[in-house]
Amino acid sequence: MPTELTIARHTFFDFGPPNHFYEIIQVAQEGNELSVQRALATPEGIACVQPAKVELTSGKLHESMDKLLEAKNPCAIPQRELQREQRRCKKCLVFSGVDVTMQVSCAGDIRQIRTDILDRDLFGSRPKTPKNTSWSMAVLQGLDSAIGPGVMDKPIFPVDTVQPAPSASGKLVDQILAGNFDRLFGPQVKVSAIARDAIKGPPSPPTIQIEQVSPVAPIAPVLPNYPPIAKLAHVQGLVEATFDVGEDGVVRNINFVSESRLRMLQSAVMDSISKWKFPDSAWGKNEKVSIRFQLNCTTKSS
Repeated sequence: MPTELTIARHTFFDFGPPNHFYEIIQVAQEGNELSVQRALATPEGIACVQPAKVELTSGKLHESMDKLLEAKNPCAIPQRELQREQRRCKKCLVFSGVDVTMQVSCAGDIRQIRTDILDRDLFGSRPKTPKNTSWSMAVLQGLDSAIGPGVMDKPIFPVDTVQPAPSASGKLVDQILAGNFDRLFGPQVKVSAIARDAIKGPPSPPTIQIEQVSPVAPIAPVLPNYPPIAKLAHVQGLVEATFDVGEDGVVRNINFVSESRLRMLQSAVMDSISKWKFPDSAWGKNEKVSIRFQLNCTTKSS
């Protein structure tokens, strides 16, 4: 029975973004308990809203490796069984699932044990999951109990800027950055590249600036909020409007003269300037306002 193992788990969904999550889980026997460390690497999702990030968690399991692995030595699993299970659904449409690679030392040699958990295994009422895949699912469930909730518990539709975890550091992250685990996820993705994107830090926050109010400035004007839906759609630019100032200094008759593509920003501007107050020198006048919304970040395609 091994005393250490490394598990690479790639979870993917047909909803998102992000649609893919990459985890490195390291398990080591320490006396009568197991030490568990996890690094969760999430690629960039919606540009300017969901930056790449790496999250670190750790925990303890008060049990032996033998119990975690249900007395099943991964070194003894026949390769033909694993290959047969991977071929069970060659022509199936798989929209969500988990690709698992367990790496262990077997008599001095490194062995990688691959199992594919399909959406039917995760969500089906009668999945008919084969034995080694069921075993992998049980091992992962035991590890998740030590390191907390995983990607299944993340919100589906985040609508505001997601701040990454504090700058990740430590031996596990250093190993990821060095590319030590890239081979466990196949040639299509490099988890080291995701980690490098994550440590760059979050993009600069959006800014909102009043560029002009004429002919008379308001008293302590309140800036509008940046609508979350506009952030998701990458809408930015100069919103221009005209309005009248009543004899009580209150804004009336707001009309927009900016481009139609900025319509997502107009309601926020209307909510804001309708609360402005003007000095008596502006009463009865027609005012013009220009407010610039700037995302301050770039997409990978830009």
